[in-house]
Amino acid sequence: MRIGKAFNELRVGDKFAESITISEAHIVKAAGLFRDFNALHTNEPEMKKSRFGKRILHGALTFSFMVGVYSNAFHDTDISTVEASIKFTAPIYINDTIHMEWVVKSLDEKPKIDGGLVSLSGEVKNKEGTVSATTEAKLLVSNKTIFE
Repeated sequence: MRIGKAFNELRVGDKFAESITISEAHIVKAAGLFRDFNALHTNEPEMKKSRFGKRILHGALTFSFMVGVYSNAFHDTDISTVEASIKFTAPIYINDTIHMEWVVKSLDEKPKIDGGLVSLSGEVKNKEGTVSATTEAKLLVSNKTIFE
């Protein structure tokens, strides 16, 4: 049984979205996982004196959350991420609820893999609608589960 969208089910303009509220646990786990203990993420007293005023979410975690959205959308039809990029435009703070959305921009059928190349464009916004990041990605997506 296949879980997730297949390439041949996609249309330009399709959207995939999720939301999450950022917690202290996200910051702590990301610092350990990424080995990024920069004061931006871990030192509240120092960050109070900074331009941000408080600690911010790791950029790598922001991007990981975005990857999770398309990973959930395609699940077992996602052959591979071919390329991906992110541009950060505003900070994300603990207790922010962020909305992450991808839009299918183009589809390039690849008969040799029984699927195709999916080009996506995405945004991360906070609950006030401020765009915190813009993203682009290209994925190879199958027409069937990759586990058969």
